[in-house]
Amino acid sequence: MVRKLLSGTALAVALSAAPAMAADLSYPVKAPIVAVVPVFTWTGFYIGGSVGYGWTSVDGVGPYYVPGYDSYINTYTSGSMEPDGWFGGLQAGYNYQFYNNVVLGIEADVMFADMKDTFSFGYGAVLPGITDTYNATATAKIDTFGTVRARLGYAADRFLPYITGGLAWANVEVSGNGTVDLSGGPQLGWYQGSESETYWGWAIGAGVEYAVTDHWTLKAEYIYSDLGATNFDQLFNSSDLDFSIQTLKVGVNYKF
Repeated sequence: MVRKLLSGTALAVALSAAPAMAADLSYPVKAPIVAVVPVFTWTGFYIGGSVGYGWTSVDGVGPYYVPGYDSYINTYTSGSMEPDGWFGGLQAGYNYQFYNNVVLGIEADVMFADMKDTFSFGYGAVLPGITDTYNATATAKIDTFGTVRARLGYAADRFLPYITGGLAWANVEVSGNGTVDLSGGPQLGWYQGSESETYWGWAIGAGVEYAVTDHWTLKAEYIYSDLGATNFDQLFNSSDLDFSIQTLKVGVNYKF
């Protein structure tokens, strides 16, 4: 009788403990899925377009003095030869972003412009008892120019300030014409003509670029280009014309 009572008590205890033991059993649970947001990088090729305004300084403009006269009297010099104007064009390049957010790249661009200006001057060429008056103009025009530059910047996520430098070039046309008023005689043609040269030099500047999306970026940039000197002796009696260009531009790029 006692044995049966003990057996029944043990069975009751076991049955009452079963739910609690079942509650303590652990089941495998899947980890929650967390979306990984990709970090933006400047690495990649890009193409784009730019518009801007440029102004040029031309040094070395002077009159074409005709040999054989004893002396010259400057009669006037007006204006200056500083071509300026609007331009637009294309650029393409490649950037590589290092692990420390330094960005190194290379970019080439070509711009189409209508930048021109005219310089006017006049003087008198003197012989004993004769003074002939000369009047002349010189015009410089830049229709295309461009650069091939390295870029070095530091990426603050989607914001990229940078410095840049490299080669610069420009197609320059210089034209001139002049007349001479002979003392006591008619007005005669003096000279007329034009020459075209491709200038080569160096460029340096700085800019900022911002990634609006993962593919589209906006940029603003300043570039100074020193194009050296070229001799236009057929027009200006061995004058070396020294060109430099400053440009401000804004643009948009598509990054692949």
